[in-house]
Amino acid sequence: MTELIINESFSEDEDMLDRIEKKQFESTEVLNLRVEAEEISHETEINQLVSYDEIKQNLEYELPHQREGALKILRDMNCTALLADEVGLGKTITTGMILKEAITRGFIKNALILTPPSLVDQWLAELKDKFDLDFKAIEKEQDWSNNFVLASIDRVKIFDKKNSRFRHQKAHEISWDLLIVDEAHKLKDKNTIRWEFVDKIPKKRFLVLTATPFQNDLLELYNLLNLLKRGHLGTVKEFKKNFLFRGNKRYPLNPQELKRKLEEVMVRRKRSDTIIDYKKRIPHIIPIELTSEELEVYKDSCELLQEKYFSFSGNEINGRLIIYALLPKLTSSSKSAIESLTRIIEDNKYHEKTKEFARKILEKYKNIKKDSKIEKLVELVKKIYSEEKNSKILIYTKHPTTLNYIIEKLQPLNLKILKFMGGLEREERKEIIKQFKESADMLISTETGAEGLNFQFCNNLINYDLPWNPMSVEQRIGRLDRIGQKKDINIYSLATKGTMEERVVDLIINKMCCIGLVIGELPIILFNLGLDEKEESGKNKIEEMIMNAFIDSKNNLDKFSKDIEKISEMLEKGIDEYSKTKAINSKLLDKEAEKHG
Repeated sequence: MTELIINESFSEDEDMLDRIEKKQFESTEVLNLRVEAEEISHETEINQLVSYDEIKQNLEYELPHQREGALKILRDMNCTALLADEVGLGKTITTGMILKEAITRGFIKNALILTPPSLVDQWLAELKDKFDLDFKAIEKEQDWSNNFVLASIDRVKIFDKKNSRFRHQKAHEISWDLLIVDEAHKLKDKNTIRWEFVDKIPKKRFLVLTATPFQNDLLELYNLLNLLKRGHLGTVKEFKKNFLFRGNKRYPLNPQELKRKLEEVMVRRKRSDTIIDYKKRIPHIIPIELTSEELEVYKDSCELLQEKYFSFSGNEINGRLIIYALLPKLTSSSKSAIESLTRIIEDNKYHEKTKEFARKILEKYKNIKKDSKIEKLVELVKKIYSEEKNSKILIYTKHPTTLNYIIEKLQPLNLKILKFMGGLEREERKEIIKQFKESADMLISTETGAEGLNFQFCNNLINYDLPWNPMSVEQRIGRLDRIGQKKDINIYSLATKGTMEERVVDLIINKMCCIGLVIGELPIILFNLGLDEKEESGKNKIEEMIMNAFIDSKNNLDKFSKDIEKISEMLEKGIDEYSKTKAINSKLLDKEAEKHG
């Protein structure tokens, strides 16, 4: 059998018949292969989503831009693409459609999805509930034996310096039919472990998701696109020569040519291009005037944490870690505080002086006749229902003890109240959500209900206590601020006057979560500022900064306020920079900008 050498293009060719007549093919074997390839191409061409009828019943809203985007990526880009829809357009759903179709058609047998840690549960739930796709979260080495897996990129990218290998080296030993990376703007720097980890993954198809492909430097865009499709924008030297105007890293030379190259691998739609009607977030800070007895107990609790916290041996316990653990409980509710103080008193690891101080606080709690915070909550709930009797309310608290206390105090209002805590099975979760939507008046949830759940049929959120991590608050709001929300969203946050809580609520609610940003933009801003990474304490950097301001203030409210104002100014600069970034991205990426440019 003679060797068959093919050097003909099998791409679409209008002059094919003319070339056949002139016998310009090297062999009849090549011609036959060409004809066969054309026939196969037409037979397998993707002109519709054959899996859509199966999944549409699970989608609460039919949004044409999601279906059209999925079809374009499947048909025109073979699933190797940059999905750069603006924030809030449901890139997860578009991606789910792509996955479902590719698996149904049989050309994807395995897939890996990499997401930020906070989105792992949400991705798993969306894929299962809407697309009937079972992905396994990567927890340990053996989990890589599954065909369809999802991992926190921060967990799996860890590099073991001692052994000079990635801890999850298995990811690099499998040839993936499809790799998906969410929030891919975090891959803008090629000199990072994250970029290297993703680059080493063998993949036949590669889908990256981000609304902001670059921030201040067009080389960030080059790094992302070069990771996606090697050589698409040439070498770095060629890219600088062809697209950087006098070395300016923000504004491109030959913008139309760069835009054309981007459109070959990119799908991007603006919110204004869709039929989605976005609603406003309306913040309401509900001030609570503490009684003199309550204020005294609050100050004593702060002193316990900052001054009187000792171990049995007499050594001061790591104050910062203790405050991170106990402060939220002591300020959540009187019930939660009493429970925490009792544990300190009964635990032998604490010094007698610490226990004695805790006993004094506990004794003072017994003399408090009024719980101003819970009374304010009852008053607020009555007000909401007096204004609209068919309202639904979602209340969040950080602690189960507080949750049960709230239910106890709201029972006299004769409302149908559901509670949502950790440890529920998937079917139990679905049933609670169904009841909340169809018949219940109110759902009270701990933080476990802030991930992967959608309550866009409810537009009243009450933060009974507030996490000092703005991303946790953003997740809470994001349960209501979703596609399909028909009303403006009321966000009520209780804040005790004359305490640290008052300043923190103002910072997180008024200056971070309710300032015109849409769901998904705050994480990008915090990432750009370097404030989203976890510190040794396990807290995000922004939360640790707030906690440290509390510790360093020594309960001096004026000093704490000044430190919070500094954080606020830094965030304002970050938000302003992000707005400029959006404008620059739009100028380069959006077709509408081209028309009016």
